[in-house]
Amino acid sequence: MELLWIPLSVFAALMQAIRTAAQKTLSHSMSTMGTTYVRALFGFPFIALFLVGLLSLQGGGVPTFSRSFILYVFGGAVSQALATALLIHMFSLKSFAVGTMLTKSDILLTALIGSVLFSERLSAMGWIGLLVVFAGVLLMLIGKFEGHILAARGTTLSSDLFGKVTRVAFICALMFTMSYLFFREATLVLQPGQFLWRGTWTVLIGTGMQIIVLGIWILLREPVVFSQLWPNRRIIGFIGLTSALGSIGWFSAFALQNASYVRAVGQIEAIFTIAISWCYFREKVTGLELLGMATMVVGVLMFYSVY
Repeated sequence: MELLWIPLSVFAALMQAIRTAAQKTLSHSMSTMGTTYVRALFGFPFIALFLVGLLSLQGGGVPTFSRSFILYVFGGAVSQALATALLIHMFSLKSFAVGTMLTKSDILLTALIGSVLFSERLSAMGWIGLLVVFAGVLLMLIGKFEGHILAARGTTLSSDLFGKVTRVAFICALMFTMSYLFFREATLVLQPGQFLWRGTWTVLIGTGMQIIVLGIWILLREPVVFSQLWPNRRIIGFIGLTSALGSIGWFSAFALQNASYVRAVGQIEAIFTIAISWCYFREKVTGLELLGMATMVVGVLMFYSVY
């Protein structure tokens, strides 16, 4: 049971990679924010169905939702929505490849902020494994965006360090970090209770909040999205299913282990993404990406020695 969070994180990363590939296809007919919204809207019924089945098999009933639980979940839902909006905005800026690399600082931010302000407790081996995974992620991103990154060398040092894309990317990483930590704390507040029960209830409430928050934004800014749902119902349903399975995996892992460890292992999603890109989208894989994959796998395997 102690190491169950690792396969849960890997499973969640796989589902997220598949869902992202499906969203990439859907983005040709819907806006990026629209594809983000349907993830929550159509994932919610699958999460609810899973919870009903879980309660039928294992019991547990409806938990008492304390004020701290609601605040943690709300903080996580809003932080994740803001991070998604910033990520979308960042890709419209120049040097988006550099920005993508900077957003991966959420791995380190989660460990640092979690250790100081939240209940994260990392061992020495855990820190080493986290840094090895981070190095692997950077190698993969450099390999993928090498041309874009080389093009950015013409900018000044001050522009690189204090440019808009850097600020947006850092705030984006910070918002993702806060969402992980808030959701992790929410699963702990529901104790005592079986980890899958705590994780599923947390993701259900969090997804419901995101439907409301993102739904208001869509209604005010992109109401045309609602008319695009039925024509794209098949791929949207697939996105909802894979999103629900991935979210259940993430939140159940959060219920068992530190958010920083879970997110570090979850970076294996990048390997799945490259595999899907190679098999489905016929994109080339560079030598640096392969080296990054190997480095990341070594880092993930190191977490098996944490306990």
